[in-house]
Amino acid sequence: MTRFRFLLPFFFGIVSILEAQKPLEKGKILDSIPVNTSDHETFALYLPSSFNENTLNPVVFVFEPAARGKIGVQPFISSAEKYGLIVICSNSSRNGPFDRNFDVANNLFNTVFNQFPIKEDEMFIAGFSGGSRLATAIACVTDKFFGVIACGAGFSSVPAYIPSLQKFLYAGLVGTADMNYSEMLRNKKLLGELNFTNTLFTFEAGHSWPATVEISRAFDWLYLQHPDKQKDPSFSNTLSKQFEHTYHLAVAFEDTGKLLFAAENYERIIASYTTFFDIDSIINRYNRLSKSKPFKKANKQLYKALTFENKLRNKLLTKLNSDLQQPSNIDLPWWKKEVADLNALGDESSNSAMKNMVKRLKFVIVASVYERNGSDTDNWNDVQRKMFREIREIVFPSDTQ
Repeated sequence: MTRFRFLLPFFFGIVSILEAQKPLEKGKILDSIPVNTSDHETFALYLPSSFNENTLNPVVFVFEPAARGKIGVQPFISSAEKYGLIVICSNSSRNGPFDRNFDVANNLFNTVFNQFPIKEDEMFIAGFSGGSRLATAIACVTDKFFGVIACGAGFSSVPAYIPSLQKFLYAGLVGTADMNYSEMLRNKKLLGELNFTNTLFTFEAGHSWPATVEISRAFDWLYLQHPDKQKDPSFSNTLSKQFEHTYHLAVAFEDTGKLLFAAENYERIIASYTTFFDIDSIINRYNRLSKSKPFKKANKQLYKALTFENKLRNKLLTKLNSDLQQPSNIDLPWWKKEVADLNALGDESSNSAMKNMVKRLKFVIVASVYERNGSDTDNWNDVQRKMFREIREIVFPSDTQ
């Protein structure tokens, strides 16, 4: 049975930082800060320029699927400077069993809350891919975080790790060519049915950490909901700028024919800014867009692509599971034909929804072989390495030498 022993609410209050040690440098990623309760665990740290050890500070805990702390911190630096966030990313948590990663997270939390003065009501947790599932699981179990930034993956299949009645906000981020794109769309619908405060940012990208600008948009949305910010007169100017930026972004998408992106941003404005501004004209604009023939066509193309993707995905993964039973003798001719058919489908299609669907499926094939062999490639045997190399050469021949 999973052990829940998170140290939240931790030790809130003003504490000294690394007593008797040299003060930590601000505005720079520090890659290997030791975890106090472990001889081998470390984390990457970014202290914003505004950091003050004598006041409480907001924090975001980041989980990177390959335990690359510096990589996990980098997309958050702009938001750290804007909102004064301490950014923490484990060098020890990686894709793998939740119980192991829960222990790593506990050790990390214990260290951070003993060394830094943290604002209890401005704690955020984030992650990418498997790190996203872990971050959401921790938020569900503790319900002590104000917001989750879930990048490139949704929830675990464990019911206790799926948002339901918790109080935190959920900002999902996913690229349209990300293998988990359809999952994130389904999760948005589920959370909406649960009346769980959430939003989904989509953008043109594959399965990778979102760009800094996307992370910043997520934090802007989260802070928009924060009661302290809503009461702060100085935040009104920031609020106006965020509103104008989101509106202009939606208009730009509409003007360039990216109608699904436009609708997404209009919907976010309507859901988030109604209490602050008169948005009747924006509601009317959104209604006109959603009733237009070009929008209905784009929506129909997306639905068709997602339906086809689900069918092909089941077919490909069923065959892959069969081949993995005999990894030294996989059916390479079958894979060559299927991938050739996929490539042809993408080349012949005239709409981006189908092209992105092909990209997602190709990534699914390679990622599934990788995951089934185990995320620690050092433990792979020669047969597993050969199988992975052969599949990858078929799917992404330009990536191999």
